[in-house]
Amino acid sequence: MTAPCRDSTGIWNTTYRGGMRKPELDERQHAEAARVTALIDGLAADGQLEALPELRRISTDRLVLGDVLGDVLHRVVLGAQAETISSWPALDLLRAAGADEERAAAKAAWLRRPAKDPQDAAE
Repeated sequence: MTAPCRDSTGIWNTTYRGGMRKPELDERQHAEAARVTALIDGLAADGQLEALPELRRISTDRLVLGDVLGDVLHRVVLGAQAETISSWPALDLLRAAGADEERAAAKAAWLRRPAKDPQDAAE
């Protein structure tokens, strides 16, 4: 692993062996992402789009929203059909809030990567 650095888009990344970069957030962004995740996890599937104003009060940072979207996308890819179906409202909410799709794709890809060594798995 090398030291974290910002890429050309301003995203913090850590390069691991094999060239896969872990998308990073700063401390403020991590706190916002945790609050966004808690909001989404606490909503009923049929009430998520109505939560858009509340979500925007927590964060309007496209990278934060994209990071959370990447987590949800990862769960969709790995989850059972019922979990995939129940995740669609969360995906719609995050996208409606302006989540960065490139960030989401990078986060989901990083989560899917095989761990190269025990240190990578712990990160």
